[in-house]
Amino acid sequence: MLFFTNLTKKPIRRAAFQKLYRHIFKNGNFDLSVVFASPVLMKKLNMRYRGKNKPANVLLFQYDKRFGEVFLNVQERNLPSLFVHGCLHLLGYDHKTAKSAARMEQLERKFLNLEMQFPS
Repeated sequence: MLFFTNLTKKPIRRAAFQKLYRHIFKNGNFDLSVVFASPVLMKKLNMRYRGKNKPANVLLFQYDKRFGEVFLNVQERNLPSLFVHGCLHLLGYDHKTAKSAARMEQLERKFLNLEMQFPS
């Protein structure tokens, strides 16, 4: 199940995120909360949880194997791309090595291309 919370006044179109969610979590057994947040909140969260004193573009919180939360900075340009990136991290992908980064980038392109082929 997919849940949305918009903590800003910026209107957000959810259809692209819903479609990407269905492609990424095909079996639907991952509950995901998506929070659209201001840069100020993203900076506070980034400082608190990562020790970085700057606004993050995306932050992830995984609560268990089947439930996580993605915070997206609404001031960023390509929110669907950041959403895909965050979801892949929740599925266990990372970019710590060149090989794992290449795999993650390949999957990001795959899901974003699907979104472009079948827009809402």
